[in-house]
Amino acid sequence: MDESEYINLIDEFDKSLQIEEEKTIWEHILDVIEYKPENQKTYITGDQIKNCKTSWKGKSNQFEPRLLCKQDSEEKRPDIFKKYGLCILSVKNGTYLLTKQNIYIPLLKFFSPPKKIKKISDSLLLEIGNSETSMLDNLNYNGVLQEILEEEDIKGPFLGGRHRCNFKTIFEEEEIEIKGSQYETDGCYETKNQVCLVEVKSIPMESFNIRQLYYPFRSVHDVVKGKKKVTALFIFKDKNSLIHIHHYKWNNPLVMMDISLISYYCYTF
Repeated sequence: MDESEYINLIDEFDKSLQIEEEKTIWEHILDVIEYKPENQKTYITGDQIKNCKTSWKGKSNQFEPRLLCKQDSEEKRPDIFKKYGLCILSVKNGTYLLTKQNIYIPLLKFFSPPKKIKKISDSLLLEIGNSETSMLDNLNYNGVLQEILEEEDIKGPFLGGRHRCNFKTIFEEEEIEIKGSQYETDGCYETKNQVCLVEVKSIPMESFNIRQLYYPFRSVHDVVKGKKKVTALFIFKDKNSLIHIHHYKWNNPLVMMDISLISYYCYTF
């Protein structure tokens, strides 16, 4: 090999490195598993994701499935997912489904004046912090949850920490099995007549991943077995500190995407 051929080879190698560095992690992963955009669904494992690190030439990254597969809103998906119309759903412990089915629920915008929350609790501890848990505690102990659920005696929160769920559901008009997938709730409350699950975000949101509410919903539904109504709240705070609450139910509890908005509330402290 003469000098000019060697220089050309080095140039090509440098260009290949540059192209690899410009790729995003998910672009690299989809290339490695030879993902075909025409496929409606493809399964990928956590081990496959981790193994993609061995051929990655970009900046150092952990290739941690738990982080890479956590895509809580439609707008925050990686660009390559938006390009292909892809969503990712945990279906088993360590296995994910890449699907063209949109798994995000839009948080519809309503233009109504916020209702001022009257502080009825004399707890000094409710004044501490600005976390999602603090916001939920303030809503609970100042009567907002009672107003929404239309019941006085509310017990909870329950289901703290992480849990694993196992159930069968209809998804994309087919039955799929969810086996060992993790979920956690920000709050779960029980009254005489109902159970209500809560997901809270302290940032503005435009949509949410159905699994955030459906996985805990199915765990509760399968235990309650129709003895109580099971609903869910998605709560977020916008940049003006207004608290938006969307109240949902499932028309058919066995169909993952069969969710409907019951009511909407807007509050401010």
